[in-house]
Amino acid sequence: MKEKLFKYLESNKKDVVALLSKLIAIPTINPPGENYEKMVSFLERQCRALDLNIRKYVTPKRVLDKFGVMGGSKRISLVADWPTRDRHTLHINSHYDVVPATDKWKTHPFKAVIKGGRLYGRGAEDMKGNISCLLFGLKAMRGCGITPKVNLELSFTPDEETGGRTGLGYLVQRNLVQADYAMSEGYAQDYVSIGNKGVLWAEVTVEGSASHASMPHRGVNAFERMVELVNEMEKLKKNISGRKTRYDMRDTVSRGSTFVMGGLLKGGIKVNVVPGVAKFSIDRRLIPEEDVGVAKKEIESLINRFNRTYRDSKVHVKFMAEEAPSISKKDKGFLKLVSDAIKMSTGRSAKFCIMPGATDMRYFMRKGVPCVGYSAKGGESWHSDNEFVYIDSLIDTAKVYAMIMTGVV
Repeated sequence: MKEKLFKYLESNKKDVVALLSKLIAIPTINPPGENYEKMVSFLERQCRALDLNIRKYVTPKRVLDKFGVMGGSKRISLVADWPTRDRHTLHINSHYDVVPATDKWKTHPFKAVIKGGRLYGRGAEDMKGNISCLLFGLKAMRGCGITPKVNLELSFTPDEETGGRTGLGYLVQRNLVQADYAMSEGYAQDYVSIGNKGVLWAEVTVEGSASHASMPHRGVNAFERMVELVNEMEKLKKNISGRKTRYDMRDTVSRGSTFVMGGLLKGGIKVNVVPGVAKFSIDRRLIPEEDVGVAKKEIESLINRFNRTYRDSKVHVKFMAEEAPSISKKDKGFLKLVSDAIKMSTGRSAKFCIMPGATDMRYFMRKGVPCVGYSAKGGESWHSDNEFVYIDSLIDTAKVYAMIMTGVV
């Protein structure tokens, strides 16, 4: 069976390249969430061609409103099933949205370019490459007359790049999908993710008093006050960065907690006006040993002290998202299957670890479902300019997916 599948995948490499190129050409940019209907229509045609059963779900407006999702397309999730008589279900999730592209790309971000064994395009690595590998693996199974040993349930969901609560999070919360095992994006080659750090996003607003720039003494410069606040937060950042997890990480530098300020910056209205308001964001990543509530209190306590020191300004903090660290339930049989699939497909021995970034698998992890994350290899250029994936890795990853789908027990 293995030789038959591998021969099919290796002989039809052009198919996975063509499929990924078509996916990249649909710019599902999030925010705000563009071309979702077009993408779901394309994926539905692909799944029907594989004789999969189709279900579609639209996330209700009340849920979108709850999580502040505004504009863009309808939030449509496509679920495709390949039922068997087994009592277990393997769920494989893929998100189809991508982050925006800047004007610094060397190629057109939404026109696939092949160069030097690489395929460039927004979403090539995160994570339309995986969608291509999954569908290519299924096509090989159909072409070789091989059926899965478990029920397969595939989901193609929106909004992972903005937290996933209105995509896979909604499906899991409403029990619209089920899983005994689950997998999605993660590390590549011989590394497999089995968990992720926690996430805390905040927006900090510094309120001063606007005045004419020729008379700055009549105002309170919110930008300058923000700089003083950031200097205080640097002390907290230094303390936080010293915390290290005991869990395995792929590299040593990722074992620590992180605190990033300024991903978003707002303030000022005109060059000759003392800014009355300044805002900046915080992206806080928590190791599994940390608690989200404690992390919030650290930030709030610092801001309260700052407000007591500077009475002529006011600092507010709004927490926009909070996700506890997630670690998968261990299932020795499932992990061995994944490990064996990687060994057979790549010749490498699998290493299991947690990721710095969060994925939508956390929604299943919280329900006690054994989960793994595995992806085609690129330049780890997620969200960066000139994102790419190695074409050979698309084949290897399709092999891994196919072996897992045909061998879960």
